[in-house]
Amino acid sequence: MSQAIVLVGLRCAGKSSVGRCLADELGLPFVGLDEELAALEGGARSAGELFGELGEPAFRELEARALADCTSRGALVLATGGGVVERDGNIELLRSLARVVWLDAPDEVLLARRSGDESLRPLLAGEDPAQELELIGPRRRPLYRSLAGAPVDTSSMDVAALAENLAAGLRNEIGRGD
Repeated sequence: MSQAIVLVGLRCAGKSSVGRCLADELGLPFVGLDEELAALEGGARSAGELFGELGEPAFRELEARALADCTSRGALVLATGGGVVERDGNIELLRSLARVVWLDAPDEVLLARRSGDESLRPLLAGEDPAQELELIGPRRRPLYRSLAGAPVDTSSMDVAALAENLAAGLRNEIGRGD
């Protein structure tokens, strides 16, 4: 596979954990877009801190720069932030330069995972994660679908098995069934 494999999905869908295993399965580098964003700003702050400090418009601009850089590197597995689809330019870039895979899980699974997630990620809508998901899910899921087709459900498989299945499917797409 010569192009980037980009994982999209809502917060806590499993993009980073599945992405690391998928990269291992495919023998490709793994890149987390959140880490790339932090590196662009000197590496001292997390993506969540940057979002809070910069505000959404400036953060999305930085995210677009990082996405363009990552997808230009060729074959790698890239885990994006959930909001990467909030900019039309990012959608067009992903359509033209990447093989996009949408990871998703039922809302109750995402919320349960989120309750155990200690990383700093400011809420985009109020202070209630369920309310945020109710607002953001209906807006973003159609965008993910437009890029990737049907979602890969991450709720019932362990990460290693899911990555192995994804890798097999991706190899079959390019005619390498090894």
